[in-house]
Amino acid sequence: MPLVKRYSTGFVTLVLLFFSASASADEFDQFFEKHSVVMLLIEPQSGKIFKANQAASEYYGYSRNKLNQMYIQQINALSPEAVAAERELARKENRNYFIFRHRLADGSIRTVEVSSVPVKLNRQNYLFSIITDVNDLRAAEDSLWHYQNRLEEMVDQQLSHLRSKDIFIYTLLAIALTSLLIAAIAMAYMLYRKRKTSTRLQLEKSRLDDIIWGTNAGTWERDFLSERIEINPRWAEITGLELQDLEPFTLSALESMIHPDDLAEMQHKLNQHLTGKLDHYQCEYRIRHQRDHWVWVLDRGRIVQRDRSGNPSRLCGTLQDISSSKRAHIQLEHMAHYDQLTHLANRTLFYDRLNHALASAKRYPTRFAVMFLDLDGFKAVNDQYGHHVGDALLAEVARRLQATIRESDTCARMGGDEFALLIYHLDKASSATVVAEHILQSLRQPYELEGHKLTNISCSIGVALYPDHDSSSGNTLVQLADDAMYLAKRSGKNKFAFAVERAGSANENADTHQQSVDS
Repeated sequence: MPLVKRYSTGFVTLVLLFFSASASADEFDQFFEKHSVVMLLIEPQSGKIFKANQAASEYYGYSRNKLNQMYIQQINALSPEAVAAERELARKENRNYFIFRHRLADGSIRTVEVSSVPVKLNRQNYLFSIITDVNDLRAAEDSLWHYQNRLEEMVDQQLSHLRSKDIFIYTLLAIALTSLLIAAIAMAYMLYRKRKTSTRLQLEKSRLDDIIWGTNAGTWERDFLSERIEINPRWAEITGLELQDLEPFTLSALESMIHPDDLAEMQHKLNQHLTGKLDHYQCEYRIRHQRDHWVWVLDRGRIVQRDRSGNPSRLCGTLQDISSSKRAHIQLEHMAHYDQLTHLANRTLFYDRLNHALASAKRYPTRFAVMFLDLDGFKAVNDQYGHHVGDALLAEVARRLQATIRESDTCARMGGDEFALLIYHLDKASSATVVAEHILQSLRQPYELEGHKLTNISCSIGVALYPDHDSSSGNTLVQLADDAMYLAKRSGKNKFAFAVERAGSANENADTHQQSVDS
């Protein structure tokens, strides 16, 4: 809200007298509308604002139409009693203006001088008022008055102080000497504590260095302001590099060294710690070695410093080479899920994938086949040529089985000379027939093993289909396929058979369940 200019009381008085005495209505309107002084025409009896100029609208923050509908009592913040008291004070002080408090449209209250004279326009009597904002001036005058009073108090105080100068000086000197003595004692104690703390920190650093050396771990410290990562020589050594080869080292440089398959996991776990979801960061990932192979590492860290806003500013941690333990773990995982002779999936892994296929098929309907396979004549090979030839035969059978199915399918050794296959995504039941015939044809071919030629090897296959046959569980499907395999074996070698159907099945009739492949 713009402030009204401060005009002298004499100027305001001359304007009021001029227009009350000699101005015509046109001259008054022209002056009233165009002058930058706040002017109001007020009905004397009711206090209603008859007319307000543009300067008044800008000062009070109301539109002119709004002002012309208001009463001066709505603007004057003083009570009627306070207004009467001000008028009486002006009369006693022999001044022709009043000091009021006017409320603006935004709710703020300003101190104003109001100079008013009666005028007659169009045969109507009005109070012609000129309003001058004196808020800042009054505040300055009040401040000056308070300053003068405070100055007098300060002079009195200084005189009082001067009278007791000697006592004050001696007291001050005694306090100063005592303070210096206490400060000297405190300084000596602080130096002692600092020396003791420094010694302890040095011992802790030495102990920490020994621990780090003993664990053979690399260390790192990330500064979020500069985005630099400080590392020790062991960290660089893990990657086959020298410390100077990695200067300057940043987060982007680190991410470029991480295996693409591991980078997203590392970024996710680091972000979880930085956002407070985890109390520390820990991740296993592969990092590229200078000799172009991958090294498995365990990366661990924690926020050790935050800025005033609570955001992380420093992160410290360690990096350990876990390649040996990772290889051992992977080997144990492989031994737990794969057959050591044929390197096919073992019984445990087969049932795990079968149960997963069942669960997936119930959500997204599809057809798949479980095949159970047993070699014909395997015992004779063991008896005639020995177990080493029998093992070689099993390995070759595994290789041929893998070659007859897709990479997405599963082939497993269930034990001895028994194998199981999980054939996914069959468009129709007859597709399983094609796969079984292909397997029979492949395994019937002669074998050259350990200097021996085997020509009488074949197999028997049992087939169970989901959802055509009883599929309440993986064990049920395998049992159905096993029963069908024995059905095929009883009808002769090198044959396959489907499991017995449930009532109402739309598959081929029982006469088509047993088939053979000619050599």
